[in-house]
Amino acid sequence: MIIRSSTALVRPGMLDEFRAFIEAGVTAFATLDGFLGDEIVVGPDTLTYVSRWRDAAALVGFAGPGWRTEPVVLEDEDRFLVAPLRVRHVELRQAVPDDAPGIADVWHAAWGDGHHGLVPPELEAVRTRESFGPRAASRVPHTTVAVADGGVVGFVAVDDDEVEQVFVSATHRGSGLATHLLSDGEDRVATAGQAEAWLAVVEGNARARRFYERQGWSDAGPLDYQAETEAGPVPVPVRRYVKRLAGNGVGR
Repeated sequence: MIIRSSTALVRPGMLDEFRAFIEAGVTAFATLDGFLGDEIVVGPDTLTYVSRWRDAAALVGFAGPGWRTEPVVLEDEDRFLVAPLRVRHVELRQAVPDDAPGIADVWHAAWGDGHHGLVPPELEAVRTRESFGPRAASRVPHTTVAVADGGVVGFVAVDDDEVEQVFVSATHRGSGLATHLLSDGEDRVATAGQAEAWLAVVEGNARARRFYERQGWSDAGPLDYQAETEAGPVPVPVRRYVKRLAGNGVGR
């Protein structure tokens, strides 16, 4: 799957009108071959139209051979814009062994951002960049990566019914990519026949907890999570979050 984001810097006072204009103008996209869905994300003075496509061939059919850099502009859209549309693409695909170093880079940086000062010091001490290499490589068969500009910018790893890791690089936070990766992880768990998924969130990571709750996950209580290290597991106080999944006779 390829996620296409077209971001517009909107003229002052025209954001609501522009949103209505876009909502009306993109309805026909749903009939196009390879179109998987869309959403509109509004900022203080920007509007981003996010669409999901099966593959590059579908995007060629939508935007032409220059789809990687050329925006699709609706008739009369320019009157709303301060500057030309900015287009960005991220591909979600199954990880391959060559992705392991990129996964490790994202994992190391994002883990540090979300866990510094919130986990036992002995765990932080051993979470060096080098420690993430073997862990990333071992998870490749169960990982979906997000790739942009030839590099890994996010990933989700699943272990049985656990959505074990979901991380996005700093350059792509706030883009909605984490939501797509989490959804992919949920789908992996459901496809494996599980009725419920779970994940662990460090108690003090309020930002992550709010994110999961917005995505329909529920706090099921405290858990001492056994974080793996070369010297043996380190217990980490976390919250256990759960979500019922579509399929297998249950509803989401």
